[in-house]
Amino acid sequence: MKDLTVTQRFGKTDLVTTPLVYGCMGGAGAFGAQEESDSIEALRAAFDVGINFFDTAEAYGAGYSEQLLNKALGDKRDEIVISSKVGRENLAPEKVIEACDRSLQNLGTDYIDLYMLHWPNRDVPLADSIGALKKLKEAGKIRWYGVSNFGSQDIDAATDLGEISVNQLPYHLFFRAIEFEVQPKCEAADVPIMCYSSLMQGLLAGKYKSLDDFPVDRARTRMFDHRKWAEAVHNEEGAEEAGQELLDVLWTLVGETGLSMEELAIGWLKSRPAVGGVIVGTRNGAQSRGLKKLLDVQLDASVLKRLSDASERLKQELGSDIDMWGKGRTR
Repeated sequence: MKDLTVTQRFGKTDLVTTPLVYGCMGGAGAFGAQEESDSIEALRAAFDVGINFFDTAEAYGAGYSEQLLNKALGDKRDEIVISSKVGRENLAPEKVIEACDRSLQNLGTDYIDLYMLHWPNRDVPLADSIGALKKLKEAGKIRWYGVSNFGSQDIDAATDLGEISVNQLPYHLFFRAIEFEVQPKCEAADVPIMCYSSLMQGLLAGKYKSLDDFPVDRARTRMFDHRKWAEAVHNEEGAEEAGQELLDVLWTLVGETGLSMEELAIGWLKSRPAVGGVIVGTRNGAQSRGLKKLLDVQLDASVLKRLSDASERLKQELGSDIDMWGKGRTR
């Protein structure tokens, strides 16, 4: 089993990070309106419980997420690691440079620790985008660079072009598609994976006994029948029977272990090969203070095996497409 110490060396970089990463997307209103004071308190409380790694992007609130991070923790800049991302519409070289400069201004800093291409863009040669990242690193504006949502072919192309320091991917017990091809490639290349949607939009937060109780506006991934929500972009019938089987086992383990479903979900992710960080988010300070148990959680080998076994059927039924929503953006 991996050594799950409080901090760790992040892949081949010199960054020392916590295994839990605070995700800043929600603070910018991605999951509903939110008071700025609550978002700032949530960020500060996450830092206070020991999290030193904060993930944002220019796309989150059109830069507002980055600005919030600066407001909350600008005075702690030397004590935190910041990752941000450039949007797929800005992957032409000159636009990558401009986007980075905007992010630096929003963040109130002169460097970003880890800067990523948010999504692949087929209309811009990847070599051009990576070349711009290399220039930013040479200029000292970013310390390391990487990618996000890069599938099996895309990660091959990226690692052929430069020293990719991260691949940020959707990964959790209800969605293990990266394990077929992408995760082994990242592990072989020593490219850490940052897992997003780690609690499956709240399904793994221990609130729902049945998939039928899950809010329909969140039931948009390929696990759910596309007819469940009119705005789902995929046309698949889903794998809800397998998903419910997994949910039932999770509730059984909650009862047997005394751990919360969140602890089971995050503890499992932290143990997985190549995982360098697990992204979690909160809406207020109280929720952030509850992250301490997730920062510290480690699961017994027997519990890890039961979780892997229980999610295997769903993994096989959903297959190797790493786009949870079926938008056809990855390959």
